[in-house]
Amino acid sequence: MVKFKKIKKRKMILFVLLLFLLFYVFFHSKNYEKEYSFDRVSVLESYNKKEKQYQFLFRVEEKEFFVSFESKYLHKKKFVEEVEVKQKEDTICIFPKGKHFSFFPLCMQGEEYVSYHLIEDEEIIPKDMRMEIENKETTYQQLKLYHLNNRTFFVWNYKGFYVIDSKKQQEITLFSNDVYNIPLTTQVDKYLVIADYNSKFILQKFYVINSQNKSVKELSLEKELSFESYFLGTINKKAYLVDKKNKKEYEIYPKRLLIENVTNNNQGKIFVEDAFEPISMTSLVTAEKTFTYALIVDYKIENNTLYAIHAHHQTKLSNKKVKDIVYKEGDTVYYLVEDKLYYYTPSEGEVLVMSNFEWNFNYKNMIYVF
Repeated sequence: MVKFKKIKKRKMILFVLLLFLLFYVFFHSKNYEKEYSFDRVSVLESYNKKEKQYQFLFRVEEKEFFVSFESKYLHKKKFVEEVEVKQKEDTICIFPKGKHFSFFPLCMQGEEYVSYHLIEDEEIIPKDMRMEIENKETTYQQLKLYHLNNRTFFVWNYKGFYVIDSKKQQEITLFSNDVYNIPLTTQVDKYLVIADYNSKFILQKFYVINSQNKSVKELSLEKELSFESYFLGTINKKAYLVDKKNKKEYEIYPKRLLIENVTNNNQGKIFVEDAFEPISMTSLVTAEKTFTYALIVDYKIENNTLYAIHAHHQTKLSNKKVKDIVYKEGDTVYYLVEDKLYYYTPSEGEVLVMSNFEWNFNYKNMIYVF
């Protein structure tokens, strides 16, 4: 009887282990590539486990189109169910369709990838594919407001910030005299961190503004910093600042109003794509560095033209002369054209947010988007 119970117990353990193994094999995420086709279009579908990213490379004759999506691993393949191709003269657009991902048309004009919102021919991009955004102009101070996209904007006014959203406009005053440039300002999660520009020569504190409740707190420094400093970047809700004069790197945690010297043996650290790396303070002081991030989509301005970068594919987003990228998050980017702030998303295209005549002359570090 005892022997029978032991055999039964062993079988049960083996059964549970087998179930666990099958569950792991079937459900755990894994890298893969799968190629399939629709008439003229071939699709190379892949999943990157490390980046948690699905990638789709479409080939139409000798042309390639690329798109990627951040997603957890889904337990199926062949997400593209249909691909329509429209071509006229030097313009070609493909229209992938599938249930799991929000595909948008992918287009080329000549040899350049362009947003489908820039295709004016309605035989290729029908009018009903364009989202109409109604712009009702209102004013606040010297600003003209249009479509705020359910965001909160902090706009520098030389003594503090105008704080603007769709429900309310208000002003936060920080300084008694006009301050025209605020390079020691950075956005960290829901906080805005700005140096105390009331002080002329040495930096003794930062102001920390909570973008949600609009409270202003002070982050006092135990040791004075030099205004000859710059922000490397932000990661994990913390900002990193290099004091070039004193050859120190600091970690700033605005939520807790903390600042810590992270320099060790004349070395600091810099974030490169997905991890911190050591770097000499000499290197950080000699030339201003910035963090780099492994992004699914990034943005750049080249010859005053705004591009979205997916892998090594760059797509033109606007026909306007763009002078600065203000904010970027996922598939949304905010940017300046003359004295006007716009945003772009794949679903809405280019949308006017607000304008300020002052941005014709002074615009760097003037606008923050939450």
